[in-house]
Amino acid sequence: MEQSLRIYIALSVLFVGWLLSFAAPLRAQSSSNITRNEAQVDFPQAVTFQLELADASDVAEVNLVYAVDRLSCLEADTAVPVELNGNQAEWTWQMVRSGNPPPGATLRWQWQITDRSGNITTTDEQNHTFVDDRFDWQTVTAPNIRLHWYEGDEVGPILLDAAVAGLDQLQNEMGITLDSEVQIFIYEDSGDMRDAVLYIQEWAGGVAFSDYNIILIGVPPRIVDSWGRPTVRHELAHLVIGQFGRSCVGGSRPTWLNEGLAVIAEGEPSETIQEDLTNASATNSFEPVRSLNGAFSSHGPEAGIAYSQSYSVVNFLLDSYGQEPMQELLLTLAQGSGYDEALEAVYGFNVDGLEQAWRQSMNLPSRDIPPTPTAVSANAIPTIEPFGLPESVPTEPAAGATAVPPSTTDSGSGICNLTAFPLLLVGFGLVLRRRQ
Repeated sequence: MEQSLRIYIALSVLFVGWLLSFAAPLRAQSSSNITRNEAQVDFPQAVTFQLELADASDVAEVNLVYAVDRLSCLEADTAVPVELNGNQAEWTWQMVRSGNPPPGATLRWQWQITDRSGNITTTDEQNHTFVDDRFDWQTVTAPNIRLHWYEGDEVGPILLDAAVAGLDQLQNEMGITLDSEVQIFIYEDSGDMRDAVLYIQEWAGGVAFSDYNIILIGVPPRIVDSWGRPTVRHELAHLVIGQFGRSCVGGSRPTWLNEGLAVIAEGEPSETIQEDLTNASATNSFEPVRSLNGAFSSHGPEAGIAYSQSYSVVNFLLDSYGQEPMQELLLTLAQGSGYDEALEAVYGFNVDGLEQAWRQSMNLPSRDIPPTPTAVSANAIPTIEPFGLPESVPTEPAAGATAVPPSTTDSGSGICNLTAFPLLLVGFGLVLRRRQ
């Protein structure tokens, strides 16, 4: 038996060696043959990769392999065949065609060079961190937070303090902690911020890049306390809660849950939220909770009430049942369960049952609910968190008008802007291959 096992192992080794003999060897490219390996960055428009060899006489093919570091279920680099012109190769990633990564994201690249015998060599990996170099940035840090700003001496320290307070709130109220470092870029106004991101709505006050753990916000220094503090806490909560139980099976969370948790992370409810709840209770004018599963209204007053109601519903769950069931609900949803299914598994009622229990806690009459409600499917709900104005906008919008971004004026009632930033593509018609 032992002799047979030895023969089997020996034959297996010989077979593997025979297979490998047909594969082109992959080895490191000698640095002495490389005279240039650079990336010329015109942020946020384009990146031009340049390779120059001292001797290209035996080169048959050149491929550029690049990627931007991000949280992803599939680690894949982009491979681009690049024409060799003499001893030089050059290729430009036109980000104006695909959308750009945010400031703070890190680009990696290598070149794979195939000679006429089929041998493949690869250059050492290079990297570049994208920087919005229009401004002289200052940086303050706390554990797992790096906050960058350029205008107003106290803006950075004030908003870092707000971010830390928001993380403490998430820990104390929900038992949820930040898993990996977040970068926050604070622009003087939303106009400056929008110029750093291609294809962003002109009304956006900020954008959260969940896959990169990066947040961009336009915060005028004069409203850093009144508007900047709660906004930073709100948007940071989206990223932290998004990290918690991150899953690759396609699970989603109802908007009332995402936004309710984010508003709780802001701290004590604002006067606006309290007024919304008082007025809606007096007139029994709350929306059905099921209608808050999907996207909120884009109109200021309606959106503001939706956030206030979401806060109240989530606060009811936390006050009545505690941290652990909330964590279990988030994890259950992350694994792909439907909203009704997840609530029933954790709390014993579906979305409509939650509404009735919450209404009872608010001393409101029960609402007549159709016997067969139509559930909001997961694929009908935006996959990018609403972003921007969690509870107040500098100027009260006129009746029937859409709320304005916070770049010019001072306080009012509000809306959390949704920045539907396009999915970042790292090339058109390019072949994705796993990182080697």
